[in-house]
Amino acid sequence: MTVKTEQPKTMREVLGMLESRLNGKRVFRYMDDSCITEISAERFFHDIRAAAAVLRKGNLAGRHIGIMGRNSYGWLVSLCAVFRTESAAVLLDREISSGELSARLRKTDVSGIIYDSVAADTVRDADLTGRITGIPMEELFDDEEERGGDPASQMSVVSWENYEKQEGQGKCTAGHSGDSLACIFFTSGTTGESKAVMMSERGLTAGICHRINNRGFHSLLAVLPFHHLSGFSSVLNALYLGAEVCIATDIKYFYRYLEAMKPDYVFVVPSMLRMLARKLKNGGPNGRNLGWDLHLINCGGADFRPEFLQMLLERNITVLQGYGASEAGAIGFLWEMTPERPDTIGKPPAEIKARIIDGELYVKSDAVMTGYYGDEEETMKVLHDGWYATGDLCRMDEEGFLYLTGRRKNLIVLANGENISPEEIERKLLYEYDDISDVVVCAEGDLITAQVYPGYPDGCTAKEKTIIQERIREEIRQYNESEPVYRQIMKICFPEGPAGKTSSGKLLRRRVQEEQKDEH
Repeated sequence: MTVKTEQPKTMREVLGMLESRLNGKRVFRYMDDSCITEISAERFFHDIRAAAAVLRKGNLAGRHIGIMGRNSYGWLVSLCAVFRTESAAVLLDREISSGELSARLRKTDVSGIIYDSVAADTVRDADLTGRITGIPMEELFDDEEERGGDPASQMSVVSWENYEKQEGQGKCTAGHSGDSLACIFFTSGTTGESKAVMMSERGLTAGICHRINNRGFHSLLAVLPFHHLSGFSSVLNALYLGAEVCIATDIKYFYRYLEAMKPDYVFVVPSMLRMLARKLKNGGPNGRNLGWDLHLINCGGADFRPEFLQMLLERNITVLQGYGASEAGAIGFLWEMTPERPDTIGKPPAEIKARIIDGELYVKSDAVMTGYYGDEEETMKVLHDGWYATGDLCRMDEEGFLYLTGRRKNLIVLANGENISPEEIERKLLYEYDDISDVVVCAEGDLITAQVYPGYPDGCTAKEKTIIQERIREEIRQYNESEPVYRQIMKICFPEGPAGKTSSGKLLRRRVQEEQKDEH
């Protein structure tokens, strides 16, 4: 008989549950240069306690605490320490400017900011004012060598025994509950200004303590930026499922991580999926010819050609189509892609309710955000009785499978009344033509235009670039022949340099469009 355990309601309870479950296991690995460091559960939870003690000593418990830095073990310890002190974590992109950092800290009422060496200059240049405490990440917990590698040794800030008494044996303090604020993170801002999304303790735990992602994997390569919800929640969900996590501290060494640490599961963005597919063409089963042992790939918005999918399946690699939104929380749709249905996001899991209103997808679950911090007006536009209006245009087939057709904000309305989803055209071009690395479709008046970023090989000469561009023009002429006049691309531009993207690899559509206007 299966005994149903009570769902944790706060992140502090989640950490207590994980500590008891993972005792004796290796939970993290990461690479510095060619050296792989292994982290046990005992070390991890010891470091969380030590870091939490520093925050308490600095009178930061229960406040809003920013975290800024690259993906690292220290970043994850910092986050969990914030959760343990029942504070609210404010997650900050390390690539933003000092001016933007100052604005975000003010907007979210931050009292302290934890930062690593990569973010140090940005933090120093920001206007922190006297009320914000800056904490270098390396000062949060003891170095392993200083402890002699013994996670049970005395802590430098307070003793283990006194700390447990002070912390109340993992119980929540009075007034802290599942409705309390756990986390604030910023949307990608792909179509406009970033918004500060609030996630409650209950919402965050619901997004982490679930088995939607339970595919029997052993080791996740954490590639997505931790300051995004999907980045850190996928790590904690992997621990919840009993797997270990390999931390990708620098994305440029992605293939080295696959070879050296041999994870069997990886989350990627669509552009990375296309690169992986090409790399695996001659990689053998599970990429073993490349020294990999890859079995499972999870990708949000995976639009690529059926023959690529078929090739991955033939190499014993399963591809999962993920769908979600920051505001909808860490629970998302997850569909195992098949050649017969390569473009669906699947059906809603049991944890999510979904409906379509006027062509727009609405979702409801325990994981949905509580609103935008300090912006009730914007919150009311998208939250309706617990239902989140995603802004994604969607249709459902006769079997209940859902298909995304574009974003409501991006819809192009022509003078003749025709509505065009630019994403549909973009997907088709990326799907059909390997020469195109990225593309943004927009309108100049009633003319459909395409900003095309070719996939130039390394060392490509000017003459070779011209040949590739002419080939793309011919490919788009072929596309036009299959489309009605109003959907045909009448103007093609090849911008200099790469497309503007977020740190997670999403195209910054508004920036690309503004750059196009500036050129005219």
